[in-house]
Amino acid sequence: MLKPPPETLHPMHILAFLIRRAVQAVIVMFVISLIGFSIQDNLGDPLRELVGQSVSEAERQELRDQLGLNDPFLTQYIRFLGNAVQGDLGTSYFFKRPALDVIMDKFPATFELVIGAVVIFLSLSIPAGIYCAIHRNSWITRIIMTGSIIGISVPVFLTAIFMVWLFGVELGWLPAFGRGDTVTLPWGWDTGFLT
Repeated sequence: MLKPPPETLHPMHILAFLIRRAVQAVIVMFVISLIGFSIQDNLGDPLRELVGQSVSEAERQELRDQLGLNDPFLTQYIRFLGNAVQGDLGTSYFFKRPALDVIMDKFPATFELVIGAVVIFLSLSIPAGIYCAIHRNSWITRIIMTGSIIGISVPVFLTAIFMVWLFGVELGWLPAFGRGDTVTLPWGWDTGFLT
């Protein structure tokens, strides 16, 4: 027996869904930034990393006032949010450089990692999904579905540790630590894909 065609979604339903998702994304970003800022605030005295031990207590106090480290937590957080919206993420006390510069230095490697993961994911999941849709009750479909459920259920950091162990330590196909050798392309991008 033929089923009736599914009802089409009204454009207002789609708009309401998108607005809900956007509001949820803003809330998640706010909570993550608050947690991250709280952790940074509780790591200890950032001046120890910035100036070391050789600075007098009076100079240290003056520097704390200049950097706004004596301000209440809420004041510091609101200042951070205002600056972050303008693209200023502050200064990395560890690297003694703007935090955005530190992030951008690592961006090429992160971007390559994401592209590589997406290519592998799509090249495996699309054919597996098509096979499972065509052969619904086969034993291969059951194996694929079980593997998918396990893959979704296992925390990402455990999967990452397992992959480093398998491909870096046991098989030796990839570096177990760091990025490995890189090649600088003509437009200045350092890539590890070509080594």
